[in-house]
Amino acid sequence: MGDEHTLILDDVISVEEPTLLIPNKTTPHTPQFLSTAEAARMLGLSTTLVQTLVDQGELKGWKTRGGHRRISLDSIMDYQTVSRHAVNRHAKSTSKPRVTVVIETPGLMNSFMQDFLQWGIPIDVNFFESVTEALLDLSNKRPDMIVVEMSMPRALQEKTFQALENFNKRGHTPLSVVLITQEKGLASSMPFGAASSIQLVPGPLSSIWLHAYLTGVVASCKN
Repeated sequence: MGDEHTLILDDVISVEEPTLLIPNKTTPHTPQFLSTAEAARMLGLSTTLVQTLVDQGELKGWKTRGGHRRISLDSIMDYQTVSRHAVNRHAKSTSKPRVTVVIETPGLMNSFMQDFLQWGIPIDVNFFESVTEALLDLSNKRPDMIVVEMSMPRALQEKTFQALENFNKRGHTPLSVVLITQEKGLASSMPFGAASSIQLVPGPLSSIWLHAYLTGVVASCKN
């Protein structure tokens, strides 16, 4: 079972996240300009609204001798960036944070799930019995953070530690990871710098700790 767990975990971790392609901004030496219609298509807005944004100074543009507007591509991309940040702030304030909780000790997960339902904390929590299952689920719904209660042999805990660290190094948006273990000196047995994106918490996992942690997550997301 240990070797099978190791092989599956390696397969899951080796899958890299998709790369988001963001167009490079033009340099000041080679300015580019779009027509009103082209800018409207790029922004997904009406031509009338684009003209209004130019008049208000939100977009930079000028008029040709024939009276046609030419709008700076740089200003269009800047406007997209500002709009995207505004949408992200709105999403952060209106959506529930998502946390994945892995509980490997047999018989504990049902107890923690019942406790969570009684707490009534406004947070989306998904429980799993293994790290492999949790990582496979990342393609369906990526969590904001992951908490792992590790009860496997030390050698597998070290491999899980390193595999999650490698996953974060390859990803464009690293996961916030908390590993709960009763093994002593686990971090010191890893290569130098391996614990940079992973927090180790002494085990065992308790209901009181999980309640406090999830409450803190909700509070931090409101700030």
